[in-house]
Amino acid sequence: MPNLQYALPDESLREFVSVYYLFDSPEPYVMDGERAAIAQLRLGTCGRVTMHFPDGSKTKISGAALMGPTTAAVKFEIEGPFHMFGLGITAAGWGALTQQSAAQYLDRIVPAVMVFPNIEQRLEEVRALDSLPAMCAAADAILKPIMQEANPEMVAFTRMVDQWLASSVSPMVTELHAQTDLSERQLTRRVKQLYGMPPKYLSRKYRALRAARALIDAQPDEADFLRDAFYDQSHMIRELKLFAGTTPTRLRTGEGELARLIDQRGRLKGSINPLVADT
Repeated sequence: MPNLQYALPDESLREFVSVYYLFDSPEPYVMDGERAAIAQLRLGTCGRVTMHFPDGSKTKISGAALMGPTTAAVKFEIEGPFHMFGLGITAAGWGALTQQSAAQYLDRIVPAVMVFPNIEQRLEEVRALDSLPAMCAAADAILKPIMQEANPEMVAFTRMVDQWLASSVSPMVTELHAQTDLSERQLTRRVKQLYGMPPKYLSRKYRALRAARALIDAQPDEADFLRDAFYDQSHMIRELKLFAGTTPTRLRTGEGELARLIDQRGRLKGSINPLVADT
């Protein structure tokens, strides 16, 4: 059976890295999906994966790969046995690590060497390890010096946007705009640079993902509250299918094995970015 373990990065890195994870699948072939998500850096040590993106494109990749933020649920095919160490990259982490626009990598996965020319040498130590704690310690050591050089103004901006996204079920763009000295066009460009998509779309994405999380956790009061954020039942169903890749009924009755494993991330709530823990 597939196995997925999560671990926390060093506390000094949690604004930049959401979680570390180690995924193993002994199966020769697995097809499943994952919800819309933040960017990911994934180091596959054996096997390969084909990602199917919302626009109908697909990319087959192995080894170290960088996946940009996704605008909708994605499907994947794993040719195993498969082994992968990965980490979630927040908007602040994207700005600190890549120095590139997240919008250029939206719904894309590329060899990590395209963005990080020395990644194979720097991650060789991680590849040689066989336990998640050891891998996390090695990744912490690699990332700390980079994140210490992060632009403070960029970090402050992502904090403001994250707080705005977490402030309500369906935050209004006008509320975010009121907190900045930027024009509407400048604000949209800046958010797309770090998050990959404009503020209004981000608000939709996290509204749907929160609703999905509430339905999975069988929290009726919260689910009812989130349901009120949609125009009607059919609107909620459409948004959940787009961003979570499934229907409310399916979320309540249980998704596949891999989805259940991914949902273990919620146990880290209180220690990781709420935008990740709540979705």
